[in-house]
Amino acid sequence: MKNLTATEIRLPEEKERFPMLTKLFSKTKQAKTYSRKMMEAGLPIRGEEFLILLFFITVGLSSIAAILIKHFAGFLIGGFLGFAVPNWALQWRINRRKTLLENQLADALSIISAGLSAGYSFLQSARLAADQLPPPISEELDRVVRLSSLGMPIEQALQIMAERVNSYDYEITVSAILVQLRRGGNLARILSTVSDTIRQRIELRGEIAASTAQARFSGWILMGLPFAVAVMVFIINPEWMRLLIDTELGRKMIYLGISMQTMGMLWIRKLLQVEL
Repeated sequence: MKNLTATEIRLPEEKERFPMLTKLFSKTKQAKTYSRKMMEAGLPIRGEEFLILLFFITVGLSSIAAILIKHFAGFLIGGFLGFAVPNWALQWRINRRKTLLENQLADALSIISAGLSAGYSFLQSARLAADQLPPPISEELDRVVRLSSLGMPIEQALQIMAERVNSYDYEITVSAILVQLRRGGNLARILSTVSDTIRQRIELRGEIAASTAQARFSGWILMGLPFAVAVMVFIINPEWMRLLIDTELGRKMIYLGISMQTMGMLWIRKLLQVEL
């Protein structure tokens, strides 16, 4: 079978919904980027379809904000929110699904290891794990089994799973499995060892998250406080806020404030990132 990327592999039921519209975006770099994000988020839509939805949401919110605020600044604010909020929600889903998959991996490897020790083949053991565990890992294991049943080599199916999840834990797991499948050896014992290592990594990540929780909470408060004050002032005395919207100096202050808030948020996130 031809070597294809994970975004190019489609099961029979995964069809295009808007073939005429998606052709307009299918060759763009953004479509490929969002196709990978859809895959990592576990969403059954293509990157081109998400781009179409994002376009209409951005234009719609820009128009509504411009009508309500009656100024070009409203158009810019609406456009920013229309673009940023869906992307933020998408990234949140990607991170949440990735965390769930990483937390489920150790249990899946334990089940597969037990199946191999009982005399099952690797695919039979993977099917057993898919039947016993909840989504999203059951969906990924089921996909590996189905792709293999359709004629794809097991090695390629596993590599596609690692590419879809985009996790270091899955990369080292798939690498260990591929080495054992090609050279032989006690795969059940290897998977049991990898499972124990992953559990230790998850425990360490939990300790780090607990240690940095207060700093993250403080960062969110500092980010949200200016917007909360702006909403309160707008409710109490809208004319005060009009000075920021209707005057050139006020608009420059808004742009400067948003820029500084964004840089501060990115700086806080960078400080709190700990790679294991």
